[in-house]
Parts: sequence; C-alpha cells; structure tokens
Amino acid sequence: MMGTFISFLKDAQDKNDLQQAVWATGCIERFRSLLVFKEHLEEVVWMGQSAKRVVDILQRWDNNKSNADEGFWQITFRENVYAISQVFAVPLVFIQEAAYVGGMNIDRQNAKLVDYLFSQESSQEAVLVEIKTPASRLLGPKYRGTFRPSPDLAGAVMQALDYRRTLSKNFASVLESVGHRISAFSPRCVVVIGNGALELDNQQKRDAFEMFRANSKDVEIVTYDELFRKLEVLASLFSLTRSKSQ
Repeated sequence: MMGTFISFLKDAQDKNDLQQAVWATGCIERFRSLLVFKEHLEEVVWMGQSAKRVVDILQRWDNNKSNADEGFWQITFRENVYAISQVFAVPLVFIQEAAYVGGMNIDRQNAKLVDYLFSQESSQEAVLVEIKTPASRLLGPKYRGTFRPSPDLAGAVMQALDYRRTLSKNFASVLESVGHRISAFSPRCVVVIGNGALELDNQQKRDAFEMFRANSKDVEIVTYDELFRKLEVLASLFSLTRSKSQ
C-alpha cells in the first residue's frame, strides 16, 4: 500500500497537484505506521492482550467456583474459547457455539445443538464439547461400597454420545450448515462438569469417579478445577499473577 500511494505522490508531483500530494503523503505515513506496528509491536501487544485474558478468566473462576448458572459459563467460554482447547494436547480450530449436529424434523423441531464444536487442526476430526457447571454433582448416593455417577454426570455423558451419533448420521447436512471442512469418522466428545477438588473429598469418592471416567472411553470427562488448573500452569509459565478473590 505504501508503494501504491508513493506512485500517487509521484503522479501528483508531475502534475504539480499540491492537494493530491498532501493526501498521498498522509496515506503513505499511515501505512508506514502500520508497517512499523506489524514488524516491531504487534507480537508484544497481542502477548499482553492474551496475558490479560488468562488472568481475567482465572479471577472469574476464583469468584465463581460455586456458580450453578449454566448461562454464565456459556458466556465465559464463549468469550474465552481458547480455555476449552487446553483440554487437548493437539491444536484445535473453533467452529461454532450452539452448533447444529442433526436431528431436526421436517417441521424444524427437535434440532440437536452441541455447546461447542471444534475440529482438530491436523485431521479436521470433529470435537464435540458439552459443558455443565462446577456446581453439577459428579457422584450420586453410595451404592454397595462405592458411589454411582450422579444423574448430572451420567446424563451429560449420554447427551454427548447422542450428539456424536447424530452428527455421524447426519454429517452431510451438518457439513453444509457449519461452512467449514470437518470430518466425522470418529468424533471426540468432551464433558466439562463439576468441581473434583471440592466434591471428591476422600479416596473412595476419587476411586469411584476415576473408575467411571476411565471406562467412559468415548467421552472425555474433565472437571472445572482440572481445566482451570491447566490455565494456572499456563499462567505460571509466563509469570502471570492475579489478585486474590474477595
């Protein structure tokens, strides 16, 4: 763009057109400033912005560990989609929030919407993420020496599996609606739910939860405290600190 406006300036000089020369010079200076920003400042600015976002979401977690409002967490993750990607060891591409995965009848009823749809960057394989709240229970009543999964947890897992099945079944129509290249050969499912650090307060409860989680081979279960612990580790790598919750 600088080169384009330099040619305008030369043309103005040839024509002795002072007004066009002043205009072209101003445009050249603007694009020169943008070039300086791109070469020397952009990375630092974005690092600062990213650092602030990590600190902000950790402070929000500090102050809302018992927040049972699912809408609040929907907004939180919508504004900080990168937080969910910390669950995975591979890079993800965010596709859509409240993404349609199929199931709609001819009268447009019963459409199924997963909370978040991602794809793996390399394979483009779909990743379905369903979130509950940190106040959602992980375990139900004690049952013959152990603990059964709570209705919240069991229901969330079944919901994720249903979305996975529906996506695979209706993949062609879903692909048209998302407008991205994704694959549904073997979609991954994630459920973010509960606060293990608070609820799993003895070894028997921890064993029961881990046993259920380990045997949910098609759905990865992640607790809120685990997710935000990963963000804390990320923050510590860059020596980021946050104020204590009030």
